[in-house]
Amino acid sequence: MENKHRRLALFILLAIFITLLVFLARFLWHRHLYAVTNAVFVETDSLVFVSFDKVNGRLKKLNKEESDRASKGELLAELDDTTYALRVKNLTENLKALREKAKALAIEIERLRKELTLREAQIGNEIERFQAEREALKNELAALEVDLSQAERDLKRFKRLLEEKLIPEHRFEEVENRVLGLREKRKALLARIDSLSAAIRATQKEKEIVKNQRKLIREKEKELLALKAQIKAQEKALEEAQVLLSYCKLKSPVSGYIAKRFHAEGDVVAHGEPVYAVVDFSKLYVLVLLEETKLRGVKPGCEAKIRIDAYPGRIFYGVVTAVLPATAAKFALVPRDISAGEFTKVAQRIPVKIKITKGDISLLRVGLGGEVEIKRKF
Repeated sequence: MENKHRRLALFILLAIFITLLVFLARFLWHRHLYAVTNAVFVETDSLVFVSFDKVNGRLKKLNKEESDRASKGELLAELDDTTYALRVKNLTENLKALREKAKALAIEIERLRKELTLREAQIGNEIERFQAEREALKNELAALEVDLSQAERDLKRFKRLLEEKLIPEHRFEEVENRVLGLREKRKALLARIDSLSAAIRATQKEKEIVKNQRKLIREKEKELLALKAQIKAQEKALEEAQVLLSYCKLKSPVSGYIAKRFHAEGDVVAHGEPVYAVVDFSKLYVLVLLEETKLRGVKPGCEAKIRIDAYPGRIFYGVVTAVLPATAAKFALVPRDISAGEFTKVAQRIPVKIKITKGDISLLRVGLGGEVEIKRKF
């Protein structure tokens, strides 16, 4: 009976030993096929700190709380924009006044230009008419001078004949009256010629006045150009003011969740100072700090199983996207100093990125830890 019990005990011990050996073999085989570590962190490349650009002031309204969902372009917060809105209003009114002034000046220039063009044509026609009329009178005067000269000679001849009693007195009087008439006519012609000459001089002076008014138009055109330059400067200032006014509304640059709210309504914030931190959950990934001794066979494309400590029993699946080219220690704030020759060998860790391909990523939060199994490729 004792031998029977001894054999049973040996059988049980042997069964336990074989079972442990099988589990050990499976464990070693699993470690051979998979790289396993618990240096696992949920990370994201799109943790965006959202702030007001180029404007500062008092927070008038905050539309989101922590953990709220935000869509790209959705309004997150507003600054008190009274000062910026007033500047936009003033610039708009000034610009309107300048445009109206420029429009009125352009109309005035066009009116003056038309009036002067018409007046110049009228003056030119008047001068030509006066000159033609004067030339005709001069020709008439020249002919009259010939007649008058002949009449005066006749008068002298008839006077001698009258003194010699060779002609009657009325014949002499006829010639004398003709000479007097021609002299009066010459006097009248000379007066008309002088009058036309004076009219021509007056018209030419008016022509000079019109030329001076042309200079006035050029001055007004310069004034219009200056106004247009002012309008352009005002338009640029208004555009900048409108941009600053639009910056008083803070919009989400990405779709995601509010990870952190840094201010409350009524706070005064400076430009560039974070108001929210937004996480884009679609760009979450798992960062694995894998020991260098386990790196064998781990490369981009390797499949991975991820367990997160916060959700025991849930498995997330992913694929290795990158094995970074430097150890995590190279980027430590206080790197190890080995210049003195003292050295303690420590297994270095290589950052490995894993993209989550399967699992409810809405459950994940940046910074969560867990465990990962990466299937090696040989």
